[in-house]
Amino acid sequence: MTYNKLLEFAGPRIRQFLKDKQCEGAFGWTDFNAECYKKMYEENSYDDVRTVKMLKEEIPELREVCKRCGQFYVRPRNKSVVVYDLMFGKLLEDVIIDFLNAEFRIHAVHGDITDKRYPDCMILGPDKGIVAYFEVKYHGAPFINAIHKINRYCYEGSATLDFKKVVRQLEIIDSDIERPVFYLHWIDYPCLKGIFFETSEQVKDYIYGNGEMFVRQKREGDEAKTPQSVYLEKIYSPLLTMGTFDEFINMIRNMRG
Repeated sequence: MTYNKLLEFAGPRIRQFLKDKQCEGAFGWTDFNAECYKKMYEENSYDDVRTVKMLKEEIPELREVCKRCGQFYVRPRNKSVVVYDLMFGKLLEDVIIDFLNAEFRIHAVHGDITDKRYPDCMILGPDKGIVAYFEVKYHGAPFINAIHKINRYCYEGSATLDFKKVVRQLEIIDSDIERPVFYLHWIDYPCLKGIFFETSEQVKDYIYGNGEMFVRQKREGDEAKTPQSVYLEKIYSPLLTMGTFDEFINMIRNMRG
């Protein structure tokens, strides 16, 4: 599994940055996580989506993990240290870019930092032309109350995108970019782990279809940001329609030729 290779490649670098700030099991992979990946994603679908109750019956260890997870994440998470968050987001982009280059000879680079409307990362072809764009979104905290707030299960309904930001970006994609754009969701819950992707077309269809939107509460740290960079309105991308990290890599390799 390519995700495991990424953890081996990037784990020491990430742990060095996080030090004692990471939660138990973060950026790890166990047999339990492999079973969750199988039951929650590979063998699951929206035609007959597994409830959390069903999953607890299929994965005995999940019951205790859910209990600890709920106790930890149900507490309000009000602090957001802007500089730290930006550095951590940049680090995760760096490790994926470096991994794609080192492991698959895919020429990935950071995007144009002068125009924040454009996606953060790019894939270049052999002629240095832009083949595709991608963004990396890290999700380490499941939306514990998802079933009550948006009628979704926490394991499949916690991967968020900023509503206003992504709508503006979709407009730029249609008018200026004219290249494939991918959103990589790095999911790192106590149960489910992996990198999953959706295309900008999937995001567009979801937003203008029946996608749920949720308005989060303001957190300590929001006041340190400019008003236009505080995004309270969120959409929750559907996990079970996403592709895998391996599929993303294969698509990019085919695009590059």
